[in-house]
Amino acid sequence: MDVQGERARNTSTKDSVRNKSKASNSDRKPAFKAVLESPYHLSWPAAPASTTNAILKDLSTHFKDAVKRRKDDSSDDAAATKTMKADERRAMRKQRREAKEAAIAADTAKKNTADNDNTSPPAVPIVGINAVTRDIEAGEASTSKVVLACPSDVNPSRLLAHLPSHIAAHNSRHSRSVVLIELPKGSEEALAVSMNLKRVAVLSLSQNHPLTATILNKLDDIDKYTLKAPWLNVDQVVYVPTKVNMVETSIPKDMRKAKEEKKKVQAAKKERIIAYKEKHNKHKM
Repeated sequence: MDVQGERARNTSTKDSVRNKSKASNSDRKPAFKAVLESPYHLSWPAAPASTTNAILKDLSTHFKDAVKRRKDDSSDDAAATKTMKADERRAMRKQRREAKEAAIAADTAKKNTADNDNTSPPAVPIVGINAVTRDIEAGEASTSKVVLACPSDVNPSRLLAHLPSHIAAHNSRHSRSVVLIELPKGSEEALAVSMNLKRVAVLSLSQNHPLTATILNKLDDIDKYTLKAPWLNVDQVVYVPTKVNMVETSIPKDMRKAKEEKKKVQAAKKERIIAYKEKHNKHKM
């Protein structure tokens, strides 16, 4: 039998999957369920559209210029290397190798002798959900000062749902606070294009990054974007009034019939399990 013809026939008759779903929906009626709101839920800080758009523009311009400078430098190095003679190229490679070894030795000595408080965090942004989350979870060793996220562009959005609670817990436990800013819709693609990356859902900037001071100056109230978890601070107990949310759902029109059908399904499932176990035991014997 022609599969496409059978599929077309089912679509236009009562045997269609669409018709079955409609029939099942007709057996249910809308209902509302009362649910207590969690006091541990933290919302994203709401920033004016003009502020977030200005921040996005600054980010795009800065990273576009940085990528362009990096490309120009690499192309200049490639052109200079091409015109060099073999001896000059060898000497240049040796010089670069020695400079790299000296830099590694200097970094190692600095890590062994310098205190963590005296060393400033790097100005390179941290990009990616996992990388930013790990940095925030590092506690006092975290280098993040401003976290910029694009929850409106991420599908599913729950991939970034942990950021407000994580940042609030960090700010409540450690002296170095982190500011959370939600960028407008379309920011993920704009940042990816400007940074020459495939995807930029979230990034964080350190305190000494050139853009950090500019972004903080654009915010109307920094405390509003510095989330806190009051339940972690025992000295400042805050009473949260009870809130009830109404969740829209659906229930069967005939509850007795629905319970009977559920019992039949469970009994049939139990019989299948028993039959499978008996069959499996026979094969073992």
